[in-house]
Amino acid sequence: MAEHGTILDLFAGAGGWDEGLAQLGHHALGVEIDEIASATAEAAGHERLIADLSHLNPRRFSPTWGLIASPPCQAYSTSGKKLGHRDKQRVIACARDLSKGRDTRDDWRRRCLDPDSLLTVEPLRFALSLKPRWIAFEQVTPVAELWRVFADLLTDHGYRTEVGVLSAESYGVPQVRKRAFLIASLDGPVKFPEPTHRSFNARRHLVPEDELHLRQWVSIAEALGWGARPATLRSTHTNSGRHPGGAPRSFDRPAFTFMCGSGHWKIETEKTNRTGRPERRRPEGALTASQFRSSKHLERITVQQATIIQGFRPDYPWQGSRNDRFRQIGNSVCPPVARHVLREAMRSSVQKAGR
Repeated sequence: MAEHGTILDLFAGAGGWDEGLAQLGHHALGVEIDEIASATAEAAGHERLIADLSHLNPRRFSPTWGLIASPPCQAYSTSGKKLGHRDKQRVIACARDLSKGRDTRDDWRRRCLDPDSLLTVEPLRFALSLKPRWIAFEQVTPVAELWRVFADLLTDHGYRTEVGVLSAESYGVPQVRKRAFLIASLDGPVKFPEPTHRSFNARRHLVPEDELHLRQWVSIAEALGWGARPATLRSTHTNSGRHPGGAPRSFDRPAFTFMCGSGHWKIETEKTNRTGRPERRRPEGALTASQFRSSKHLERITVQQATIIQGFRPDYPWQGSRNDRFRQIGNSVCPPVARHVLREAMRSSVQKAGR
């Protein structure tokens, strides 16, 4: 709890937002239905209430100083059935009803192709009921359209808002992960944090002029302490069959976006002989597919490696099976991004409270 009231984290998961918040000297009460993710958060020192928040009365958490939320993304993810995209107008209609004081969730849920699409309005429902001094929401990039609608509705209720897409490598995370954020405050203007590191684009060879003053993005090798050791990260993405073994990413670059299935990614290194030199079946020329595979050492990425690449502390106490742990990692907000976003979201409220 904060001395100003509760900081509430909805769909709190394993604690990505909470880790960033703790680095700012605050902690939240997290509401989460997943018992395994809740066990992870509690093992890490974060408070959890295990509940289906769509059935909760927000006023039980009053007074609330800050509100954080990352509703489930499956309905809107590009890797799923994408039914959320077809439900957007229904979600928007429900959000507008809530803004006018009408709770029509049950009616709109029956009309949705994916009932989980409507979970996206839950943070807005809590915000309108509790009127927290500041707000921070996160979701996959297709939800930016909904965040803009929600921002307009929050503006009608006295908030100053900002909506945009941030990428994790711009804040020192060794991973390219783009997510849509909404921040809002009742106590003053809000803006997104300035990047601390350069953005990454595999097709770009020159640093943009407006990023020359920033630090270089963090590579996988740097984050894992591998130095100049040559290695490749093989994702499960095949790029329409062009990469049957998975799309490659060199260790001297940031990783791909981590997802729930990233536990199947592999680290590829060259096999070496007794002298430490790479083994080759033929000294010159291209290798056949079988020769290529026999010249490489492949191992699955570990939970700890994924933890570091996601921006968590290396000893984060994930609970459950290996699949459970990767699911939690893939669903989490990167803590360094959370820290920067939360600092800006609460800035005006902190300044007001300190007067």
